[in-house]
Amino acid sequence: MLLRLRRNLLEVLVSTLVVGLLAAGAYSRNKVWYDEISFWTDIVRKSPRKARGYANLGYAYLMSADYDRAMDWSQKALQLDPGLAGAYHNLSLIYQQRGDLNQAIETGEKAIALDTNLSMGYHSLGGIYFENKQYDKAEACYQRFIKEFPYYPGAHNLLASTYAAQRRFDKAVEALEGEIRVNPFHTLAHLNLGQIYWFELRNREKAILHLKVALMVDPLFPDRAKIRRLLRTIEESSP
Repeated sequence: MLLRLRRNLLEVLVSTLVVGLLAAGAYSRNKVWYDEISFWTDIVRKSPRKARGYANLGYAYLMSADYDRAMDWSQKALQLDPGLAGAYHNLSLIYQQRGDLNQAIETGEKAIALDTNLSMGYHSLGGIYFENKQYDKAEACYQRFIKEFPYYPGAHNLLASTYAAQRRFDKAVEALEGEIRVNPFHTLAHLNLGQIYWFELRNREKAILHLKVALMVDPLFPDRAKIRRLLRTIEESSP
């Protein structure tokens, strides 16, 4: 069981965004983005020659997981304005969802080349680079994003995942501690710190501390039984 937990360490490290999206609830998400779709559909109807409305409508469809319509509206935006960075950002996320990481990277890089201030472009591209195992590029994207938004929820945890993938665990710890400074109750950051301190750095006291905090702050966290077993094993080990 411990070996299984250890092999899954990186998977846990990168799950912040997924957990956050799931926590919102599908019903709530669909209702919100249905309203956005209605709003931007009306904008496009009233201003059919303005590309940004099409791009925003494409993004609303993207967030509601309707990737075909998201692609159609984003491409229409580019027909009106071939230099619209937001539309390329949409395409990048759509290609990622479809599993075409090469196209996702190409369009994501195009987006930030067109607009170097497109902050979410760096955040998104970091995730795509990571999925494509280009960890150094993912690291650079997350660093760029955090420089502008140091308090963005989960960003430091994602940066930590790039360091862990490169086995730079001292830097991973530094990033995770940054996440906890932003949010002292960030369950995954505490869980990830606990596992790194135990499996990689062999720091028994800090591993116990962070695993206990992770269990305390989120009573509904999945696999609590596995975490408790890991915690019990550490507590029973020799100091």
